[in-house]
Amino acid sequence: MNLRLLQMCDSALPISGYTHSWGLEGALARGLVHDPESLERWIARWLRSSLGPFEGVLAASARRAAAAGDSAELAALNRLADASIAPPSIRTASREMGEQLLALGKTWTWSAAGLSTFLEGSADGDRHWHHPIAFGLLGALAGGSADEVLTAYLHQAALGMIGAGVRSIPVGHTHGQQILAYLHDDLRELASDLVDRDPRTAGGGCPFYEILCDEQTRLYARMFRS
Repeated sequence: MNLRLLQMCDSALPISGYTHSWGLEGALARGLVHDPESLERWIARWLRSSLGPFEGVLAASARRAAAAGDSAELAALNRLADASIAPPSIRTASREMGEQLLALGKTWTWSAAGLSTFLEGSADGDRHWHHPIAFGLLGALAGGSADEVLTAYLHQAALGMIGAGVRSIPVGHTHGQQILAYLHDDLRELASDLVDRDPRTAGGGCPFYEILCDEQTRLYARMFRS
């Protein structure tokens, strides 16, 4: 069991993920999500059509690049994330969480030296590291395989969305844990499908999700930053 990856997936990790709903608040405003069943459907579709094919592929690709010691490829993946995450609020959130995760990683004895080597070798201008790239880099330093890192990334994403649902629908914590258990098979299958995907094919296929993310910024009252 990789305890370092487990720590990276902890919902209590201080990288401000709890302040974001990742489009869920827009779906709530439209009445698309309103109970545990609809939240489970929303998360499963979001993972498969949006987050997995893009951020998930980038996380696995970043792990491979880091394992190969390829700082230039990490920088290229980060630029791809910056150019491809369309909703400004989600792009900003990804940068903030990535930077905060790396700042935390610099305090861990097992990752501090490796992070220093990679970040000092990155191209000028690649200072705002997106969350999937930071996660893949730390996952490699943690000794995780590409499949383990990708599965962990998808798991923490699902947990974050469930946490947003628990606070906003509301859904009880017991229901939230039931939803996560129901999603385990989906997470394993999705990781298996995406782990070897070429990063040049990375991209989500759900424009409506981006619309909901943009709508969230204009809600009359909102709980989350994005």
